[in-house]
Amino acid sequence: MSDMQKGLIGAVSALLPKAQHRWCAKHIEANWSKSWSGVQMKKMFWWSAWSTYGEKFEDQLKSMGSVSKKAIEGLLWYPLQHWCRPFFDTVCKNYSCDNNFTESFNKWILEARAKPIIKMLEDIRIKVMKMLKKLEEEGKKWTEEYSPYSMDLYHDFRMIAQGCQVVTNGDLGYEVVEGIDRHVVNLARKKCTCRTWDLTGIRCPHAIKALEHDKIEPLNEMHWWYSKEAYLLVYQPKIQPVRGEKFWKIDLSQAMQPPQIH
Repeated sequence: MSDMQKGLIGAVSALLPKAQHRWCAKHIEANWSKSWSGVQMKKMFWWSAWSTYGEKFEDQLKSMGSVSKKAIEGLLWYPLQHWCRPFFDTVCKNYSCDNNFTESFNKWILEARAKPIIKMLEDIRIKVMKMLKKLEEEGKKWTEEYSPYSMDLYHDFRMIAQGCQVVTNGDLGYEVVEGIDRHVVNLARKKCTCRTWDLTGIRCPHAIKALEHDKIEPLNEMHWWYSKEAYLLVYQPKIQPVRGEKFWKIDLSQAMQPPQIH
């Protein structure tokens, strides 16, 4: 996840060709809205970016088109798979479309960033070394099998599910009504037409309702990536302590040269 800095886009494409590279929707909205200002247009932009299924996206495009066709042309210049949830690859179980978490890291190292490069990297090394220990200790204190965040989201979805109605076709299909929306759930394929389950790995309200209809515990199908076991494996490797700078082994062939004068 990054902003649209040209160097980053080229570097990720060249060095990490198989990576799913998302562009921050906030940056796209800021660039796009320079030409298309207005509160309503901005609302339609975010509804199109946040919606998890394509029909709502199409509706927002039509609404934008009634205001300005050029606004749509300007918006579609940005490849949809990079910033719009209906077009995200579902391998990554994260439906974030802004880079708030990278901005948080930026703020976390703010003091270190002002220092010369070696001192900066040393400060970041110490911060990360302490962070790995802290996060592992927090994970060991979890009282449930899955992360607190995923459990909060699951309980929210389960509350929404109570207001849904479900009809089964007697096979693998479930038709779930939520308000004026109607979704199709396929438990065998672990998919719902709302795409929330696909994008997050956490059963959506419609899938929860279908499972409860069949008297199956919905929590059993939470994605392993949210489990305590997976979390602890992430923070298990540690950064090892090092001695002071005067003890570092210097390889002269790797010495950093000053930049050329222009």
